[in-house]
Amino acid sequence: MTNDELNKKQIALEAEIKEARNNLTTDRLDMSYGEIMSMYERDEIIISPEFQRLFRWTNYQKTRFIESILLGIPTPPIFVAEDNEGRWELVDGLQRISTILSFFGELKGNKDKNNWIFDEGDLIKSFEDFSYKELPIKYQRNIRRTYCRVEILKWDSKLDMRYELFNRLNTGGAPLTEQEIRNCVFRGISSQFNEYLDRVAKNENFVNLMNVSEQKKSEGYLQELVLRISSLYNNWNNVSTKHMSKHMTKFMENAVKNGFNYNFENLLIRTINVLAPLGSRIFRFSNNQLSTSLVDAIFTGVAMNIEHYESIPPIKLTNKIDVLKIDEEFRKYTGSDSSSKSRVVKRMNRAKKLFAEY
Repeated sequence: MTNDELNKKQIALEAEIKEARNNLTTDRLDMSYGEIMSMYERDEIIISPEFQRLFRWTNYQKTRFIESILLGIPTPPIFVAEDNEGRWELVDGLQRISTILSFFGELKGNKDKNNWIFDEGDLIKSFEDFSYKELPIKYQRNIRRTYCRVEILKWDSKLDMRYELFNRLNTGGAPLTEQEIRNCVFRGISSQFNEYLDRVAKNENFVNLMNVSEQKKSEGYLQELVLRISSLYNNWNNVSTKHMSKHMTKFMENAVKNGFNYNFENLLIRTINVLAPLGSRIFRFSNNQLSTSLVDAIFTGVAMNIEHYESIPPIKLTNKIDVLKIDEEFRKYTGSDSSSKSRVVKRMNRAKKLFAEY
């Protein structure tokens, strides 16, 4: 590489860094835990359902955190993202904030985790068996008055920067899945699309067809599958990124910001009802693992020819799917790296052709 070529690359790099930095607007405040609790009670700071499932600190871990506060040991900042109404959604700091809220009996949604009892502390052994009501009032007040640094991602930051903040900073008891992050980021703009995903994901026939574990359900995997199908229907040739995950994120961002044709929900339900009698095996190859390649192809292929497949016996559709599963051209673009753009486009084109052959 010549010096001129290197110089041009460095200039381009610097311009890209500056642009990305300009897309991120932040602020910071020092707030007491009492103020944070008051904001939470007024629904001005939100702990989303996707985060609630991750509140997993043991009593020992919670005791250790309160012990740190009372001893004046510094604690890390929390990170929040501002929505279009000025509310804050928690990005990082779930365990700490939930510990404070639950200690004082204020945690919503997970009331069984409220009013927990101290374990023996690492440094203060006498903490054991104390509840907050039994803790001397001056120490209750000390906890409420202790300050915490709050890092704020402002509303005017670009959505892809908000997504990256959630993705990189969420360090709770178990990392959020990509769909949980999408739900957190985009619900701050409008909840309509999230509600659509949730409605279809809870459809009994759809749940039975996907047949995934309870853990997968709790992590938003069924919602992700609905998003995946929605993003590909009559649209797979427009996949603009190298990987399906990024394509789905961009699709959801566009749907939330610019609108979505919710008439598609009716077509999707019709397709689910056609597929329901066939059972969950239709989405699995011989290894019995759910194949997103089959989900993509079958849902799209049937939906694009819905009147035909509603009019024929289920056994004929089963036979069509069995043909798809052994089709050499289709199988060539499944398996390893099946979510790459080129493989998605090629197998979807093949599936379209097969399902259109009556």
